[in-house]
Amino acid sequence: MKNLPQRAVDVSVIEHELKELWEQMTEVSAEEDQQAVMRACVANLVVVNPAGESAGEISPMIAEVTNQHPSRVILLLSEPGSSQASLDAMVTAQCHPSGRGRKQICCEQIVIQAAGEDISRLPSLVRTLVIPDLPVFLWWRDLPDFQNELFTEFIQSSDRVILDSTGLEDAEEGLRTLASLMDETAQTTAFSDLTWCRLTPWRVLVAGFFDVPKYRPYLARLDRVQIESVGGGSSKPSIPAHGLLLAAWLASRLNWKATTKPHWIDERTCDWELEAEDRTVTMHIKITSSEGAARPGLNSLQLLVEGEPSAQWVASIAADGKHLEGHARLEGRNEGARLIQLDDDDEAQLVGRELEILGHDQVYEQGLKWLVSR
Repeated sequence: MKNLPQRAVDVSVIEHELKELWEQMTEVSAEEDQQAVMRACVANLVVVNPAGESAGEISPMIAEVTNQHPSRVILLLSEPGSSQASLDAMVTAQCHPSGRGRKQICCEQIVIQAAGEDISRLPSLVRTLVIPDLPVFLWWRDLPDFQNELFTEFIQSSDRVILDSTGLEDAEEGLRTLASLMDETAQTTAFSDLTWCRLTPWRVLVAGFFDVPKYRPYLARLDRVQIESVGGGSSKPSIPAHGLLLAAWLASRLNWKATTKPHWIDERTCDWELEAEDRTVTMHIKITSSEGAARPGLNSLQLLVEGEPSAQWVASIAADGKHLEGHARLEGRNEGARLIQLDDDDEAQLVGRELEILGHDQVYEQGLKWLVSR
């Protein structure tokens, strides 16, 4: 990957400067007998960075994403606490070897820095810079604030919003608000949650348990679920987003209804009573400290049939932190085990996967609707 020098420009002439940039790159390539430059763009990627984080810190991740998904990148940096309003821009291009022949695949990056009152101008400026007829992805890297006017404005002009609910202090309230927002914007905007994406191996493993025909009848007898989840630094007892999303996925898939709110036994343990068609299901959730954890997120999930004949399915992080292991126990006998290699939870890789989704993630949305409906 090659980064070309950035050029400071006036925001009113960004498109003109981009045109000149491409013309100069083509001329230099031809004159110096370098690799031919091919301009590529399949989408618009608007990246909102947390305050205080520089373009240099996020650029390597953006380069990794655009290597697989060439896009016009509009990177927004802001200083909301500044007393002086300002709006500046820089344009550059990122190039990647094509892998065959003498070609470089290049895409453009526009960096906009806003401070003070001029931050409010960002949504309208972005609307003038996106390439028409290409999807607009909004990668909101800051902590989601669903009441924030800027967040709401960006959503209105985005086809898909990529966020991460992991940092929500009150995940239950935050996800319920997100579910309402998703319902309001369902006709125009889809949503991706990197926390949900990290749960994919768990969902694959658990669903795979019941691909075994002899296990399926036990689904109608499940009466206890135990989730162990690494918690953050919330100031009050709360279930982390990954624990809530896994619980909501199970409940929405199996048509369980919540009859009560989570009952907190202590600051790190709660029981949640759910209603199946003919029985009560207890969801026991334990929040563990991140200190000494093999990796952040979920530690383990157990599905239990406590009556006779008994059954148990367990998914848990392996000691090396790099694998997810699952095993079953049926009527006191150990069954076969499974092992799934886990990815590194690299943010750029997760975003790259979400850029491959153009429509709504129906299963994710149904899980969030379950949280709202209970």
